[in-house]
Amino acid sequence: MKILERLTGSFPVQVLLTLVGYSFYAAVLGISLAPSIFVTILAFLRFIAPAVRDAGVPAAGSIVVFALCLAGSFFIFFFFGLLVMGILMRIISLGVKPGRHHGVSMVTLFWILEGGIFTLAWRMLLAYVPMTFVSQMFYRLSGCRLGKNVWINTLQLNDPYLVSIGDNTVIGGDAVITPHVYESGSLILEPVRIGKNCLIGAEAYICPGVTIGDGSVIGLRASVRRGTTVPPGSRILSPAGLSPDRVYEIERGPRVTGRGRR
Repeated sequence: MKILERLTGSFPVQVLLTLVGYSFYAAVLGISLAPSIFVTILAFLRFIAPAVRDAGVPAAGSIVVFALCLAGSFFIFFFFGLLVMGILMRIISLGVKPGRHHGVSMVTLFWILEGGIFTLAWRMLLAYVPMTFVSQMFYRLSGCRLGKNVWINTLQLNDPYLVSIGDNTVIGGDAVITPHVYESGSLILEPVRIGKNCLIGAEAYICPGVTIGDGSVIGLRASVRRGTTVPPGSRILSPAGLSPDRVYEIERGPRVTGRGRR
């Protein structure tokens, strides 16, 4: 491990790893774009190229049809890109297990690669297809365990292979669900479990190791801190959030601690 730390700490090795990583991401992006490029080329050859060969201007109808084909290729990219990225994330995440892992380890490397693909997905694709069957397909493919009739209106469902969400649950806009934290030179991965019929409010923050019971409501901008167990039917409305070592009164619900009920 010390040898690996010395190697990864050197500037040339860091540059090499960065180049290799971004080359991998570029290859993923290229594969995702392939069907869209194919459709675009076919449309160009059919509607635009004949007029260009004759040194003329394409007819207005041909231009409109080509523009529609071009727009359609974007939707193909959304679907096929999320399909490819979701599958790759799931394959890579097979080497990522819950627990505490050294910052310089194969698990951390796999986690970084998976996170890079996820960043591509949410920056380039997921923002255009929120709460659709396409985004649901992506989360399921990447390993997230989703129940029936789940609505996800956020792009920050991190490490989806460590997240489970029960039936009829709604994740509000810009809520953050993150099963990981990096501290003291270690990567810590702890699953997040959200029960059935829950509501996670807009901009709420769910930390690693949190379990939320069925029928609970996490309010607007509320924070549930690491390792907290929220009993079924609770309502957490305070942005102050919960701490595993303290007891809070929950509006119209039971008391909550880091270990559950008392």
